[in-house]
Amino acid sequence: MNPVYIRRCPACETENAPEVMRCACGTLLSGIDLMEKKSAPVEISVVQAIPETTKSTQVSADLICGYEDCAQSNPPGSTLCLYCNRPLMAAAGQPYAQSTSNLAKTVDAGQIQSLVALPVALRDRYQIVRPLPTQGAEAELLLVQEQASALLHVAKIYRHGIYAKSEVRERLKAIPPEHCVIVLEAGVSEGHAYELMEYCELGSLRQLAQQGKPTPAVLESIVRELATAIASVHAAGLIHRDLKPENILIRTQEPLDLILTDFGISSVLDATQRLTGMARTLPYASPESLSGMIDVKADYWALGMILLELALGQHPFASLSEAVILHHLTTREIELHAVSDPYLRKLLRGLLLRDPKARWDEAQILRWLARDRSLPDAVETIAMGGFREPYHIGRDICHSKEQLAVGLARNWDDGVRDISNAQLLAWFRDVQKDQNAVRILLALREDKKLSVDVQLLRLILHLAPGIPPVWRGETIELPGILTYANKSLKGDEDAGKWLHQIYSYGVLEAYADAGNKEVASIVQKWQACCRQIQHAWQDAHKLMKEHAGKHLPGEYSNIDKLLYGLETNDNAPIYKLHARVLALAYDERWPERLRKRLVVAYAGMQAYCPWLSVLGEIEQMPVASLLVLEAMLPDAQKAVERQQKAEAWQRTADQEEAQAIRQEVQASIRAIRSAATDNLWADSATADLRVAIDHYNELLERLRASASTDLAWQEAKKAAARVERNIAKLSLLVDTLTVRRVENEGWTGTEMQVFIAIAAIGVPLFFRFANVYWMLLVFAGIAAWRFLPNYLLTQKIRTLGEQL
Repeated sequence: MNPVYIRRCPACETENAPEVMRCACGTLLSGIDLMEKKSAPVEISVVQAIPETTKSTQVSADLICGYEDCAQSNPPGSTLCLYCNRPLMAAAGQPYAQSTSNLAKTVDAGQIQSLVALPVALRDRYQIVRPLPTQGAEAELLLVQEQASALLHVAKIYRHGIYAKSEVRERLKAIPPEHCVIVLEAGVSEGHAYELMEYCELGSLRQLAQQGKPTPAVLESIVRELATAIASVHAAGLIHRDLKPENILIRTQEPLDLILTDFGISSVLDATQRLTGMARTLPYASPESLSGMIDVKADYWALGMILLELALGQHPFASLSEAVILHHLTTREIELHAVSDPYLRKLLRGLLLRDPKARWDEAQILRWLARDRSLPDAVETIAMGGFREPYHIGRDICHSKEQLAVGLARNWDDGVRDISNAQLLAWFRDVQKDQNAVRILLALREDKKLSVDVQLLRLILHLAPGIPPVWRGETIELPGILTYANKSLKGDEDAGKWLHQIYSYGVLEAYADAGNKEVASIVQKWQACCRQIQHAWQDAHKLMKEHAGKHLPGEYSNIDKLLYGLETNDNAPIYKLHARVLALAYDERWPERLRKRLVVAYAGMQAYCPWLSVLGEIEQMPVASLLVLEAMLPDAQKAVERQQKAEAWQRTADQEEAQAIRQEVQASIRAIRSAATDNLWADSATADLRVAIDHYNELLERLRASASTDLAWQEAKKAAARVERNIAKLSLLVDTLTVRRVENEGWTGTEMQVFIAIAAIGVPLFFRFANVYWMLLVFAGIAAWRFLPNYLLTQKIRTLGEQL
């Protein structure tokens, strides 16, 4: 008999044909020498007898992998391709595992629908319900039902000659049951090792992922569950090595409870690193596992790939061949630009570091879950080719464009100096010989309007467009921006200047143009709100100018404005409003709190600021108008102060005027008293009295015309009203006296005086002396009739004048 040669797998000791270059467990066999196969004792098969009709339907020829990127030939009976580790495809286009299941249903063996029978140790107590889909090469999974209690369990029946590692099995007992599947029973029966485990009817994480992308809250719960589960595995001294969604079961969904299973190829953690075979599932394999050297950090890489797949909705290596995946793992970093959540990108970047020593583990994950802002961003340190010579900046040694971008961002001041002194330009030109970078640096230098910080930012985005947003060494992702906004709201002027700087320099727009969707969303909200504020400010400012008084009592005129027509700036002070814009955009409760504050602040101002009524009720104003109203509050307060000062000046002026009128009234009364008690026979004295009375009446009219309720005005009115009646009588008496004097002017005129003189001379000459006395008596009567009333009037006037 000719000898038969095989390749024995160093990991699971499975015997493989000479042409097989990869074991079913995933280990590469290209470096394994051929060895002669020794004869083996005949084993009793546990496969149930299949009717002849069924046997005739089985595939006897080699199975060809149905994936175009593989298309390798596999031995009959294989369910997984030995080359790409994917399910073999039947001729009809359905997975071979499904075809085998359909074949099993034709077996007339009671209710059993599997080609594998239960071992004797389980056969009497359990019955097979159905086989479970699996991609494993060392065992079959069967859903079984306990006959006594009807409870469902999972039976894992290892293939003949394959046994679970005893040391692994012992260490699995140290893992808390809340983190791994519970093994109810384990043993060996009829040469087959078996395990009886709990059944999770909700399926695996794969089924959950097929329902769509999980929400951020669910994704965070997944991270928490898996991080603690992986840590418990490592604490038990094991490395899982085959973490993937299929090996993560869902015990409960609300609350989410995930457990790990399938520790078939787990390695005992005897040292920091272990030389072992490749991980079974290449899409979740860490770069270091390709060389066989792995440690606990390999499981965290797999966790990162699982989370990335959940975040994207598909695996980043989907539809890639094994050769392409191997090339990607050995030469490139994992692209994370498609992950929209920057905080999730931070976690994935830490879990998917190529350097296992720097890769994040449970400690960093827990800090990430706690949203520890002091947790630094992960930076790749392993060079994968790129620069001819590394660029040293600070403590960073940069071997690629991405590393240089991160180094410049972390050492911002050094980067600014390197651009200013043209060191970066010389390095790209003379050492790296990167003409594109040289052109960009030259173009940046020619633009005199660009600050050096903006030049550095544009260079960073040229080197790594997907870099997390940073400005002057500080993150400008949304949490960081809102932190500065909060500081600015509390009165930090430097924080307000920082916000205005990134706004005016277009820092966020640069990252948005580079493809950062999260930053683009911030820019859109920020700029839209600023535009609304600008329009609302112009409308409100115009109303304020229209309703503002040109000149108020007591104010000095602005000669420069009158002469040169100085104009004021009608633009909104956006540089003061950035923090409030962000608060309105990202804090749903902030607008209402602002609205309440403005209602209190503007209470009582409507009387002084009539433009407020035109703007509308504060309770109904749009959000942008609220910010404008808050920004205009100092101007409104100045307008109120201006009005109040004018009113105070007016009150003072009124008081002074009232005091002056009161003094005038008193002086007028004294003048009336003096004129009334003087010798009123002289016409000038009567005229002075009339002038004094008229002046008093004028003052009285002014007092009556005033509506002021000021005390000084009231006292002035009382002083005038106290003598008003007597002065009114005096006025009548003076008028009567004046009329009589006008009437008496004919009796005291020149003609009358000539007549009296002639009569006085002629009567005694022509008449008897007795007639002279009668004549004198007549003259005396006439004089008494015309002048005695005037005398009496003057006496009355004197009496009233003395009473004032």
